[in-house]
Amino acid sequence: MPRLLTGATSAFAISLLLLGHASAADPLPDRSGLSYDENVTINMVCFGAGQQGNTAYEGCVRTQLGALQAHPSPDRSGLSALRNQQVERDCSYQRRVSIGDYNDCLKKAIERPAPKSVAAAADTDIHPDTSKIFAQGPDRPGTQEQDAPLPLPSEILATQPSHIDRELLSAAAVFKKVDPSVFVVYASRSLADARDHHYAQGSAVAVSEHQLLTNCHVVTGRPVIRLLRDDTELVATLVAEDKQADRCILQSEGAPLTPIAGIRSFKDLAVGEHVFAVGTPVGLDHTLTQGIVSGLRKINGRNLVQTDTPLSPGNSGGGLFDESGNLVGITTLASRPGFQNLNFAIAASDFWVTK
Repeated sequence: MPRLLTGATSAFAISLLLLGHASAADPLPDRSGLSYDENVTINMVCFGAGQQGNTAYEGCVRTQLGALQAHPSPDRSGLSALRNQQVERDCSYQRRVSIGDYNDCLKKAIERPAPKSVAAAADTDIHPDTSKIFAQGPDRPGTQEQDAPLPLPSEILATQPSHIDRELLSAAAVFKKVDPSVFVVYASRSLADARDHHYAQGSAVAVSEHQLLTNCHVVTGRPVIRLLRDDTELVATLVAEDKQADRCILQSEGAPLTPIAGIRSFKDLAVGEHVFAVGTPVGLDHTLTQGIVSGLRKINGRNLVQTDTPLSPGNSGGGLFDESGNLVGITTLASRPGFQNLNFAIAASDFWVTK
C-alpha cells in the first residue's frame, strides 16, 4: 500500500549507521528503489543477523533483495485501511521470516474475499474517496519521453528564494501560512491502473507557480500524476529527478499554484528548533504535526534533517517548516521498527545543489 512509499535510502542508511550496521568502507546494498514497507520488512528479517556483525547483516539483506525480486510486493493501494490492516494481521507472522514468504502470504490474503465485518465497515474508513480522481484526464507520461533521462532538480529550478521570514508564529499561524502550498499527490503507471485503484499516494510542496518538490519514490515509474487540494485537481508531470537522493520535481498544468516564500538553508538549521510537518498522511490533506529538529545528518553528500515530528504513510514529499513558515525539508519516514520519533526530511535547499 503506497505509503510514503519508500525508503529514501538516506534515512535507512542513517538509522542503520546509528546502530553500527554499516561503515564507509563496507556500504550497505542500495535500497533506494524500495518502498518504506519493503525496507522495514527487510530490516525486521535481518535484525538477528545484524547482531552478528556487518558481514552477516549485509549477507541477509542481499538474500532478502533476491527474495523480493522473485516474490514482488503485491499492490495494496486499492484496499481500504481496514482491509489492509486485516491482510497485514493475517501475514504478520511471516514478516520476520522472509520478505518472499511475507509477500506470498499477502498476495493470497488479498485474493481471498474480505470478511463480512471488514467489508461492512468499509464505509467508515478514514481514507478519502479517490474514485473520481482519475475519472478523466490524459493517460500519458507528459512531454518528457519515458526512456529519456531527466535533468537534475537544480537544472530546472529557478534561483532558490533568498527571502527568509524571521517572525516567530504560532502553530496555527504557521499552518495557515504554508498549507495552501501543500498538495496531495496520486501517481500511477497508467490511467487504467489508476482507475483500478493501483496508485501511489504522497505529498508535494509548491515552490513556484507550476513547480513542486516531492520524493522520487512517490512518482518515479508512475507517469500518470494528479495533484489535489480541496476541490482542485491538476495534472502534473515528472520533469526532473535525482533518484539516488530521492529528490524529484513535478510540473503542474492549469491554474497557478501558491508557492512557499522562504526556504532555509541546511547549514543555517540548529538542533532544538521547533518544526512543523504539513502533508497528506493516507490522503488526509491539511494535516499538521509538530516537533523539533533532533539531529542534522550528512551521509554520502546528502543532508538530512532528523526530527521527532510525527510522520505517517502519505507524508512523503510533504513539507517540514520552521516557526516562521520557511521550508526546511521534504519529509520522508524512518527506517526501523521499535524506534520511536526517529523521522527524517531531505534538506529543502539540497534541491538547488548542483552535483
